[in-house]
Amino acid sequence: MSAQLRIYDIKQGTMEDFAAKVDEELLPIRLDHGFRRSGPWIVEESYQYVWIVHYDGEEPFEEVDKRYYADPRRDEMSFNPMDYITRLDTRMLTPI
Repeated sequence: MSAQLRIYDIKQGTMEDFAAKVDEELLPIRLDHGFRRSGPWIVEESYQYVWIVHYDGEEPFEEVDKRYYADPRRDEMSFNPMDYITRLDTRMLTPI
């Protein structure tokens, strides 16, 4: 199992819109590539959106992630996530 912690600083006043669009448009594409999600959570005082992306398949996380980002459906989304994100922090997690 592979997991990646993703922490996004979100522009003030856009959290609800961002979260809804992630659920409606971005998440289904992730799920189609074999990922699953824990969360999301919001850190209210720092306006952060936090989630964990899991991948349980045989291929390396990085390879499947590349295919996800290359998926043409991402270009068809009604939003660009980076229009909402002011800073992102991604970290691979290691189970113990």
